[in-house]
Amino acid sequence: MFNNSSQPPSKTHLQKQILFLVVLLSGSFIVTTTIFWIYEQEQSTIQHFGDVAWWWFVTSSTVGYGDLVPYSTAGRVAGMIAIAIGLFGYTHIIAIILQVIQHKFEEEERGRGSVDFEDHVVICEYTAFADELIQEIKERQLYENRNVVIVGSLVNRTPYREHSFIYGEPISPDVLQRANISKAGTIFVFSNNRFSDPDTKTLHVVSRIKKLNPHAELYVELHNTNHPILKELPGRITIMDSSDMLHKAIQHKFIDVQQYLDDEV
Repeated sequence: MFNNSSQPPSKTHLQKQILFLVVLLSGSFIVTTTIFWIYEQEQSTIQHFGDVAWWWFVTSSTVGYGDLVPYSTAGRVAGMIAIAIGLFGYTHIIAIILQVIQHKFEEEERGRGSVDFEDHVVICEYTAFADELIQEIKERQLYENRNVVIVGSLVNRTPYREHSFIYGEPISPDVLQRANISKAGTIFVFSNNRFSDPDTKTLHVVSRIKKLNPHAELYVELHNTNHPILKELPGRITIMDSSDMLHKAIQHKFIDVQQYLDDEV
């Protein structure tokens, strides 16, 4: 019944586990406290049923303060049952909590979650140039005090733990919404050269972004800086020439993004 695999537990499976443990511990409480109350209530230390409930809790959790102890055979059997079920139940409750926490971090690392940042920097497609940009942001302290979100499907885990990661194709509206693209202040879109016509794919992504956020600063990598589709896109777009960025990266270590910050089309 309990999921020990590395896969995240489904909501239904988790509910079944919790229900089973609730029923098990509730049954232990009802049965053992009833036995204890019947056979041990003549003890001077037992004033009311609340004392028996206290005995069950400290016994089932194996704390055992010793202020209430059974003397009859039936009471001792009840204590053994409470201990056995308590060990099983509480350890599995802790295991479930740890499993949920582990998978929460796993989901974030794999980019399955979402962000609620505002005025953040979004980097679409984790390519070599995108990595150069991330290094440049760090070394030159660009965009200080602003969150950076990396969006892409070329890697399946966050490449930088200090930044948020959203897994998926940036052209997907769902992926863009998980990156909270509508609230982003600055957006970089890099070319994915896996496609036969990467510029067309890039500009398609840009068109989707424009619909969700027409006001963000938008920087777009293109091989053809005079691509005809540019005329059909509204608003301001700063073009980053692929060839120029490659030369800059080779010569100066960085793609020198600063030169693009004021160039708008």
